Amino acid sequence: MVHKLILVGVILVGGLSVGVLGQDALDAASTVDQAGIQFFESKVRPLFVTHCFECHGPETDKGEADLRVDSLEGLLRGGKSGPALIRGAPAESLLILAVRHDGAVAMPPKKKLAPSEIEQLSAWIKRGALWPGAVNVAAPARSPAEPHEWSEEARRFWAFQTPRTPLVPTVRDRSWPQTAVDYFILARLEAAGLVPAAPADKRTLLRRASIDLIGLPPTPAELDAFLQDDSSDAFERVVTRLLESPRYGERWGRHWLDVARYADSNGMDDNLAYSDAWRYRDYVIASLNADKPFNRFVQEQLAGDQLAASEDASRRDELIVATGFLTIGPKMLAEDDPVKQQLDIVDEQLDTTCRVFLGLTMGCVRCHDHKFDPLAVSDYYGLAGIFKSTRTMISYRVDSKWSTSGLGGQEAAFRVKDLEQIIDRHDNALVNGNTTGMSDEERSAHSTLLASAYAEYAKIPKAMAVNDGDVGDLEVRLRGNHLTRGPMVPRRFPSILAGIESSAITSSSSGRLELARWMTNDNHPLTPRVIVNRVWRWHFGQGLVATVDNFGRLGEVPSHPELLDWLTRQFVADGWSLKKLHRRILLSRTWQMTGTSNEHAMQVDPQNRRLWHMSRQRMEAEVLRDSLLFVSGQLDSNMGGTLLSTTPFQNLSLGGASQKSELYQSARRSVYLPVLRGAVYDVFQAFNFPDPAVLNGDRMTTTVASQALFMMNSKLVEQASKRLAETQLTESTVSDRDRLQRVSKTLFSRRAAPDEIAAWEGFLARYESAASIASETAESRRRRAWEGLCRALLSSNEFIYVD
Repeated sequence: MVHKLILVGVILVGGLSVGVLGQDALDAASTVDQAGIQFFESKVRPLFVTHCFECHGPETDKGEADLRVDSLEGLLRGGKSGPALIRGAPAESLLILAVRHDGAVAMPPKKKLAPSEIEQLSAWIKRGALWPGAVNVAAPARSPAEPHEWSEEARRFWAFQTPRTPLVPTVRDRSWPQTAVDYFILARLEAAGLVPAAPADKRTLLRRASIDLIGLPPTPAELDAFLQDDSSDAFERVVTRLLESPRYGERWGRHWLDVARYADSNGMDDNLAYSDAWRYRDYVIASLNADKPFNRFVQEQLAGDQLAASEDASRRDELIVATGFLTIGPKMLAEDDPVKQQLDIVDEQLDTTCRVFLGLTMGCVRCHDHKFDPLAVSDYYGLAGIFKSTRTMISYRVDSKWSTSGLGGQEAAFRVKDLEQIIDRHDNALVNGNTTGMSDEERSAHSTLLASAYAEYAKIPKAMAVNDGDVGDLEVRLRGNHLTRGPMVPRRFPSILAGIESSAITSSSSGRLELARWMTNDNHPLTPRVIVNRVWRWHFGQGLVATVDNFGRLGEVPSHPELLDWLTRQFVADGWSLKKLHRRILLSRTWQMTGTSNEHAMQVDPQNRRLWHMSRQRMEAEVLRDSLLFVSGQLDSNMGGTLLSTTPFQNLSLGGASQKSELYQSARRSVYLPVLRGAVYDVFQAFNFPDPAVLNGDRMTTTVASQALFMMNSKLVEQASKRLAETQLTESTVSDRDRLQRVSKTLFSRRAAPDEIAAWEGFLARYESAASIASETAESRRRRAWEGLCRALLSSNEFIYVD
């Protein structure tokens, strides 16, 4: 009789009507567990009415936070934080986390439910969340821990397909292609009714190749030698010489440092010096000079510490230094929530890794399934578990410090770990301890011991590095909120790439090595494609995929998909060799075209996506600075080491340390200058140096007035002009015309035309006779005139741009 009344009557709790059931409900109820109905109506529904309806009931419109709890549909649909319950899984249900006050959401907010009431809700969800009268309720939401079963359409997206080796296309003009690359380019041009531009002359090729591969213009001697070499392989030997130069690693290492978001300081709230970051920079330069296979390069940066444990002990230091990739990113060191601090660092490492190596934007998946790409929350937290199992920091708290590893043997490694714990203990006592209740003697003792530990720590060679920490899987953080824990996700790789059954992660380690090896599989659809596209972009100024850091649906599709796949397969077949990829590109007629434009082609393809000519490119900030020093005879060719004289964890914001101009007075190559977050060298800033807080594989190029003013007024250009002029005036027996020809060959890699010589001679004559310097000696006026001419030529587009 009681059951009958419950099914057909009106349930009154505290005088409130909570629902009337009709014939459909009666029919449904006849087939369900009568005991379950009684349990719900006597134990569960009253809890909702009494404690939840005020904010989430039938009289609240959508309910607080868009959550209604007066129907099963409302609970399954959930609110702004996601589904409130998952049938059969109370531990994964936000409702249970909320009533336990075990997260960011604590409900009811004023008074926690009794333990017995929480147990009743949990039991109800575990039994399937039976709700009498709920007819045609949609299937429960997929648990965020489950890998997603992607549609065939999602899996067919071009970036997720394994690259295949396409047939080299046929073309009508068989005389033009020089390599297979040219066939792919010409086929597209012919289909559009376009013809490739004429080949560049030898001096243009030499200057282009030299700046492209080593970041410096050729010397007059190198120009003369190349122009006099009529052999068929003359340019090929130039390319070989440039690739074998140690300057190659400095030039292309800087490209990699852009995507690795390299910096010598933390930035953000506490701009502490990364005193040992330079070791990672030098590792990159050395690796590229040695043509280390790119797949190995990736593995070392993600898991060098794990490789060191099983490989030749003599390479331990190099492999440890490589993991600096994961730790040189910015960190919120003043964060007072240790869980948030750790998960934010994990997020930065995860997003950087995916964008750098895979071209996938994973940052937004921390909070929700990707809106455009087939990347689910479970994919994010499957990867996040790998990085959370990685030790990056000594501890997580206010004024935290990053982890390092001693170099030169296990004794140094052990001592550094000991010192880290000593530093952390005393630093924590002084920063976060009860300093008001601490005696002067106690405070002094902490400070003395801390200073002593710092002094010893500074003397030991070490590297910013990671290693495995507390290994384990990670719970979903619902809506990205670090306090709102959801279901546990096993460490694994994105299902769109690895499949549903991906289970390559062992339980004994973080999984970084497994991740690195999976990413560098010869048949991986993204990793080799992404780096091939990056190299193409750094040569041509635009990638075959224009959005070099995003291969997802919001990115561009490849302009030449078959060429990208062909280059990718050749790259893998060549042992992932970057230098062989360079040769393949530079020896093509495509790369060797002029930048000459024509009206018809501009109408058909104004952005040059079909590559009908070579696009003119401006020198990057570092290349411009290095070239100014080089042509004026000032460049210091010493390699490696650091120019940043700081103590470990020194705060560069205090006392304006990061703004001191002497930091950048060195004549070393620009790659060795300090990169300080929040205080980037003004010369770099003027010419579009990227923000070192985030990766950037596609630098902007702007043209603004400040750049012209810099070339006219900066001390750097002034000093280069003086030194270049002094060099020309040293030999008294050389005629001015010969001097001017030498300047032209030094700056522009060509002989000056007669009319140019005449114009420059006129400039010198007018300058020397100017009234403003009439009182100076003849020698001074002559020197000033040559300095003025050199400055004008250094500021010219022909010097700053590469044809």
